[in-house]
Amino acid sequence: MSDALSATICSVHHERPAAARCPSCHRFYCSECITEHEGKLTCASCLEGAAEPEVEKGSGMGRFVAPVVQMLVALAVCWLVFMFIAQFLGDIPDEFHDGTAWE
Repeated sequence: MSDALSATICSVHHERPAAARCPSCHRFYCSECITEHEGKLTCASCLEGAAEPEVEKGSGMGRFVAPVVQMLVALAVCWLVFMFIAQFLGDIPDEFHDGTAWE
């Protein structure tokens, strides 16, 4: 990383000096290979990869069932935690509450 930009060459055109470094792939490119997109300098391959539409991860009922199952598991965990806390508090002897345990 200590290489100065003036000492680097383009990753595509090996005879040209590098003008910028792509923030996504971290390779150096000449002024012909790099382009500005949304206020950032980006190489063509990273720009092409960003333009590809995202593929849906799930389809059909799986997209709706998974969040419901996750929510039910989270509710069950919360219920168990509060049940154990309530049982712990219920097991504390009455003498502890009225102050006679400290005498």
